[in-house]
Formats: sequence, C-alpha cells, structure tokens
Amino acid sequence: MFEMENKDLKSEDVNSSEAQILEEANFGGKNENSQESQEDAAKTQENDGANESSENIEVEPHQEDIVKTLKKQLEEKEREVEEYKSLCQRIAADFDNYKKRIAKDKENMYYEVVADVVGKFLPIVDNFERAIDSAKNSKDTNDDLLKGLEMIKKQIDDIFSKLGVEPIEALNKEFDPYLHNAIMHVEDERYGKNVVIEEFQKGYKIKDRVIRYSLVKVANAN
Repeated sequence: MFEMENKDLKSEDVNSSEAQILEEANFGGKNENSQESQEDAAKTQENDGANESSENIEVEPHQEDIVKTLKKQLEEKEREVEEYKSLCQRIAADFDNYKKRIAKDKENMYYEVVADVVGKFLPIVDNFERAIDSAKNSKDTNDDLLKGLEMIKKQIDDIFSKLGVEPIEALNKEFDPYLHNAIMHVEDERYGKNVVIEEFQKGYKIKDRVIRYSLVKVANAN
C-alpha cells in the first residue's frame, strides 16, 4: 500500500511539475507574442508617421500652387475691372459730348429757323419804317396815327429782341465786310478811313449769324 501511495504521490508531483512547465511555456509564449505585438505597433506608428510626413511634404507644394492660381485669377479680374472702368469712362465722355452736340445742333437749328422767318418779314418792317418816316415829314399827318405806328414798331422791336434778333450797328462805325455790304464809296476828308457814313437799308443778325447785311456808303475806303 505504501508503494502505491508513493507512486500516486510521484505521479502527482510529475503532473504538477508538468503543469508548471506548461504554464511557464505558455507565459513565455505570451511574452513573446506581446513583444511581437508591441514591435508591430511601433512599426505601424513609424509607418504612420512616415506617411504623415510624406503627406505634409506633398500638401505644401499643392497649397502653393493653389495660392499662385488664386493670385493669377485675382490679377486677371483686376485687369478686367480696370478695362470695364475705362470703358465706362469713355462711354460717359462720349455721351456727354453727344448731349453737348445735340444741344448745339438744336440751338443752331433754332437760329436758322428764326433767321429764315424774320428774314421774310424784314421787307414788311422796312416798309413800315418808311411809312413812319414819311408820316413824320408830312405836315398833314395825324399825331395819333403817328403815335399808333410808333407803338406798333416798338412791339415789333420787342418781339425781335425776345427772339434774339438785333439790328446791326453801321452808321459812323468802321466798315466790317462780315456785317456790312458797301454799295457806294466816297472820298471825304471829314471822315476817317473805312467809315460808314450812310445806311440805305438796316441789317439784322441773331447771335453771330447775319440775317441780312446792312447796305451802306463808305468813306475813304482802302
């Protein structure tokens, strides 16, 4: 019986020792596995870090290209803005010149129409002035009639003035070929050179436009 017990004890010791060895073996394997996993994790981190650094290296030039592209686009837009601004200024200047030209054309057209109409009435005005002069020189003229004629003549003069029409000054003025039409010349020492000494027909003008030249006599013409 003792022998059997000793055998059992030995078998138990053997089993316990084998279990201990297995545990140590497993523990060692676990340690090795953990070390390998740590090494793998470290390698993974290194690879990640390398990848990140490579990504940073690639991103920076890409960003510079984007900035250059944006700057170029901005410069192009600024040039376009300057071109449109210059175009608007030219259009505004052309439109201003157009308005001035239209206003000048309207003014010239107005003066042309007035000059044409007044020119057709001037022979009537001449006859009316002759009638007044004849009434003044006649002894049989009624004073009320003369006064009425003079009032009508004043109304005519007022209308001419409102239209911008004015008589051309000629008598005792220096002869001006742009205003006067000399139909007679005399030599008279009492007068200076090129002096208008008589007016046969009164001239009229509107602004710088002559409606009718004055018919005059000139003394001492050059």
